[in-house]
Order: sequence, then structure tokens, then C-alpha cells
Amino acid sequence: MDLDSLLVSLYFLAENWWKCAHSSDTPTVGRPSLISDPEILTLAILAQWPRFRSERDFFRFACAHLREYFPTLPSQSQFNRRVRALEGEMKSLQLHLARGMADASAVYHVLDTTLIPAVVRVRACRKGLFAGQATFGRCASKTEWVYGFKVGLAITPEGVVTTFCLAEASADERPVGEILIREDGHAAYLADKGFTSVKWERRWLSEHGALVAATPKDNSRRAWPEADRLWAAGKRQIIEGVINQLKDFFFLERHRAKTLEGLLARLAAKIAAYTCGQYLNRELGRPLRHLADLLV
Repeated sequence: MDLDSLLVSLYFLAENWWKCAHSSDTPTVGRPSLISDPEILTLAILAQWPRFRSERDFFRFACAHLREYFPTLPSQSQFNRRVRALEGEMKSLQLHLARGMADASAVYHVLDTTLIPAVVRVRACRKGLFAGQATFGRCASKTEWVYGFKVGLAITPEGVVTTFCLAEASADERPVGEILIREDGHAAYLADKGFTSVKWERRWLSEHGALVAATPKDNSRRAWPEADRLWAAGKRQIIEGVINQLKDFFFLERHRAKTLEGLLARLAAKIAAYTCGQYLNRELGRPLRHLADLLV
């Protein structure tokens, strides 16, 4: 679809969800905003598409070409403040769309985490940006240390993100899994070696009714046969593809946030853009994860 069709489709999704989610809200006192919250959500999601190099680039485009749709477009600083204030609503919109696409009969969901940098490493020890919030974590796939945060994801076998969270980069993956399992509420999960633990697996089963099959370490007494390890690795490969799309297509690692609130808002917007793209693909009869050619 072209940009105008994508914009209208995103606004339709945001506006319809907003009316359903806030139908019982009491009217607020005072002068209403010149631009509505669903319009802000629409613009924030559209800004994540890779045709825009940065938020500043998108805002210049919006001022030049989207005034007919948004005649009361605020300044960029006001827009950014509104987006940060709507971070919770952005996440709720994404989860609403994801759960509408997720197959409730799926045997399992997949858990994993990925590291995203807070700032470039040479600035990591300077006071200011993310001081006391970001930490160092080791990226096993790239064999390097990353100063930043850890994003936890739970997805369906089709690649739909059903919940996500943010933790410091040095965080143990088991507590991150606890948050994902509690919020996702599915019955069974596949996970990699970072989540393996008899204690935690028993806890997840007793407290959340969730059976977690985390691949044990090779030197563990519970080590799986090679055939089982290969089967689980193949099934978990879907989440690697989702993470790569978020990083390569929606620039998850190049968020350019300067505060934790800004990072949370950008994370929610990027995953919402990914989910909206999947939703539109489903409506168009296309494979869910074919996002590169959705906008022409």
C-alpha cells in the first residue's frame, strides 16, 4: 500500500481501539487538545517505518506533507512529550492487536531476550544519560559487552509479539521470564539455556500454571538428546527472526533515546509498528512477517 493508505489504516486501528478502550471514561475538565491521542499514536507508529531516517526526519516530512490530515500538528517537542505520556496506551494498543491475531490453541509460545545499547560504549561511564539505569551485559552472539538494556519478548509460533518488557542489560533472564509469563498467561513455553532452572521451572508451573521447556546446558544432568535439542532450536528460530526484523527494519538498536521514559516510548512504538504491519498483512491476505514491501 502507499503512504496515504498506510496512514489511514493506522489511524483506523488506533481510533477504533481508543473508542472501545475508553468508552466508559468520564470527560476531562478543561480545554481539549488540538490533536487527539489516537492521532498522536498514529503518527508515532508511522514514524518507525524505515523510510524515515530519524524522528526529526519524520517530523519534517509530517510538517511538509501531512498537514492536510493533521492541521493542528504540534511542535516536535510537544509531540515527543505527548508520545512519552502515551507509552502505556501504545503498549495496550499493541497487545490488543497481537492478542487478536494470536491463535489461542497454539501449543506453546517462545521466550527470549535481546540486548539494546543505551549509548555508545565510549560514553558509557559519563554521568547523565541513563545513569543508574543502564548496565553492562554480555551479548553471546556477538561476543561483546553492551551498555544498555535487555528486551524480553514472548511470541507465538507465527511471530506475533504477545508481550514484552525492559530490564537492565545485566539482569538474569529467569526474572525477566517471570514477568513475560505472568503478563502473557499462556500454558507452555519454549526457551533457551538462559531460562533453564529446576527451581524456576517449578515456580512457573505452580504459580502461573505454565510449563516451560528451557533447553538445559550441555553439561547438565538433565541434558537433552541431540535430536531434542535440534528440534527445540528449530522451533525457537522464529523469535530470532522477529528480533532481527525489529533491529534491522525498525532500528530497535538505534533508538536515540536520552531518557528511560523516551526509550520505553520508542520501544512500545516500534513493537506496535511491527504488530500493526502484521495486522495489515493479515487483512490483505499476505504472510504476517512480510513487512519490507508492505509500504511502497
